[in-house]
Amino acid sequence: MGICWYFATKKAMLKIATTAATLFVAAAFCHAQHIIRKASLGIGYYPQSPDSLTARLGYTHGAIVKLVMPNTTAAATGILPNDIITAIKGVSIDKPADILLPAKALRSNDKVTIKLIRGGKEKTLSGNAVAKPMETSANATVAYGEFAYKGGYVRTIYKSPKGAKPKGAIYFLQGLPCYSMDNFSETDITGKAINAMVDRGFAVYRMEKADMGDNMGMPPCERMGYNDELDMYDAGYRNLLGLKGVDTAAILLFGHSMGGVTAPLLAARYQPKAIVVYGTVFKPWMDYLLDAYVIQSQYYGDDLADLRQRVEQMKPYAYDYFYGGKNIDTLCATEAGRNAMSELMSYDTKTGLAASGRSPLCHKELNEHNVALALKNSRAAVLAIYGECDIAANNATDHQALINYVNLLRPGKGTFWQAPGTTHTFEEIGTMEQYIKWQADVAGYSKYAATKFNTKVFDYACQWMERALAQ
Repeated sequence: MGICWYFATKKAMLKIATTAATLFVAAAFCHAQHIIRKASLGIGYYPQSPDSLTARLGYTHGAIVKLVMPNTTAAATGILPNDIITAIKGVSIDKPADILLPAKALRSNDKVTIKLIRGGKEKTLSGNAVAKPMETSANATVAYGEFAYKGGYVRTIYKSPKGAKPKGAIYFLQGLPCYSMDNFSETDITGKAINAMVDRGFAVYRMEKADMGDNMGMPPCERMGYNDELDMYDAGYRNLLGLKGVDTAAILLFGHSMGGVTAPLLAARYQPKAIVVYGTVFKPWMDYLLDAYVIQSQYYGDDLADLRQRVEQMKPYAYDYFYGGKNIDTLCATEAGRNAMSELMSYDTKTGLAASGRSPLCHKELNEHNVALALKNSRAAVLAIYGECDIAANNATDHQALINYVNLLRPGKGTFWQAPGTTHTFEEIGTMEQYIKWQADVAGYSKYAATKFNTKVFDYACQWMERALAQ
C-alpha cells in the first residue's frame, strides 16, 4: 500500500496525490508586496489505510498520518505519525483525499487549528502555518515577483545566470496540465529544462497560471478556459517587458507542448525576437484530437480499420461541440455522445473534466485559435523541435508543416529539428516502440527516465537562439 504525500508542492501532471515527496532547500528571494507565500502542511498520508492499521487505530474517518516532514506546519503544530486528522481550520476530513483542499489553501503564518484522533482520543492542535521553502541556486539568481491581475495577484519567477549578463530573456510557456512552476524537485522535467537554459547563459521568466502556486484571487486552473489562461500569459508578457534589466529587444519564447500554441499567439502581439516550440500542435485542436485517437491507439495495438470507423462515428459529436455550439451536457445525454466525448478528449461526466485534467471549455477554446494566422502576423524566427519518441505530439508532421509555412512567409526564418530518441518530456530513451513497452511499467519507467534527461535538446535550442538574437 503506497502512502500519499501532501507537501504543497507541484503534483505530477494529473495526480492529485503522489507516492513521493522531496524536501526543498530554503531560498533567497525578492519579497513581494502583496502575495503571501503558500504554506506546507508537510505530511505523508495513506490514500487507503492497510486493514491491519485501520483495525489497530480504530479508524472510521479522516486521514491517517504516515510521516511528518521537518520544518513544516505539521511539525510546528505537533502532528505525529498514526494521528488521524479529522479537520483543518474547520474543514472536515472524512476521507483521506479531503485533506488536499484545506492543505492547499494554507498561507504562511495562518492561524491553524487541527483536530485529530490520537490513541483513540480526540485532540486539538494549533499553531502558525509554515511557509514553503523558496527556490535557490548556486549558479543563478532567483527573483520572486508578482503582478496584479483581475483583483488578484500572479506569482512570477525570474531566474538568471549569477554574475553575468544574460544572453536573452526566455519566457517559458508550460503545457496544458495544471501544475505549479515554483521550486521544482530535482527530477522535474520542467525544472530541468529551465535550468538547462539558465546554465547556457539565458535568463528564464515563468509565471503561475490560474490558482497554482502562490497566486492569490485566481479561479481554479482545472475550470479555467484557454482564453482566460491566454489572457493571463498576455499580462505576464507585459510584466516581463517592465522588469528592470530585461533587454526587450532580446526576448524569446519557449513553448513546451500546448505552450507551443500559446507562443505564436503572444508573438503576433508582442513581436519577440524568436520562438522555440517543442512537442506541439499546428492544426486546429479538434483535428489534433481526432488524429491522436487514431495514431496513438495504434501504438497500443488497436486496429486501424476499427479506429477509422470509430472516428467517423465520433465526428458528428465533435463538430457539434467544437463548431456547432452544442453544450457538452446535451451531447452526453446519450450513450453515443458520452462515449464520443470520453474517447475523443477523455471527458468524465462525474468530474466534469477532460484530457490533462482541464475543463472541456479549455479544449473548445483552444480550437478557436488559428496558429498559422498568428505565425503570419509575427516576424519572429521559429525553431520547431519534435522528439522522435513524442507520442503526445503524434508525429513530426505538424512541426514540419509549421516550419514549411514559416519559411514560405519568411524564407530562412524557420528551422525544424528532430531530437533523436526523445520523449515529450525531454528524456532520451531509444525508439518509440521501446517507449511504448515501458508504459506497462510506470514505476520502472519513472525511475529509468529520471536519469535520461536529454541535454542535447537544449544545446541545440540555445545555440539556435543565440544565432537568432545575432540576426
